[in-house]
Amino acid sequence: MSKKDRLKAQAQKQILERRELEEEEREAREAARHKQSKSAKKLLNKTKYGRYGKEPLGFLFIRLLMLVPFAWSGIYYGLIMIFGTFGGYIEPQPPTWVGWCMLAGDLLVLGGIITEFCKKHIPAFIVIFAGTGLYLRAAQYFIDYLSDRLDKVWVEEGMKSINTEYMKHHYPMAAVAALELVILVWWIILRILAAKRAQHLRDTAPVKSIVEE
Repeated sequence: MSKKDRLKAQAQKQILERRELEEEEREAREAARHKQSKSAKKLLNKTKYGRYGKEPLGFLFIRLLMLVPFAWSGIYYGLIMIFGTFGGYIEPQPPTWVGWCMLAGDLLVLGGIITEFCKKHIPAFIVIFAGTGLYLRAAQYFIDYLSDRLDKVWVEEGMKSINTEYMKHHYPMAAVAALELVILVWWIILRILAAKRAQHLRDTAPVKSIVEE
């Protein structure tokens, strides 16, 4: 083999070695890109459903605030209407489905609030939303009935706003669902921001070049 052929073979060998090193370096970079650093993994664990470490104090404040409309509408006035329906204390006697509907709504909202205190935001929202819908459906029956009677029957001046009073008694239950929605949206935003930070940590994780070794 001539000197020219030996030099040519050596050059080709060097080119192949360089390509192999570049390929190994590229594979190492790809592997490092998909491998989470410890800090990124810790941050992602905090964004897992129901587990995100220290939550804002605002979450606790909103949870406690949810108890106010529930106690006002669901417990106090809700139980009055439920016992009145099943006990026959309301004239004219409403259908039994109204009492069952309001009772189911009360229980669902209560269960949703307990679920929210357990930091299970998505199930809590679903349960509270369903319970609020049932409760307001039953409450609307009484409000519609009173509004209809006020249009057809003469009543004393002090009784003309009784349907409005019923609205004040029962409509605040909707605030429970609204507050739970605030928590859910806030939690989703926190998860998105945390996931972006974790992705940034993965993308900027230092990778040692194989060629440099």
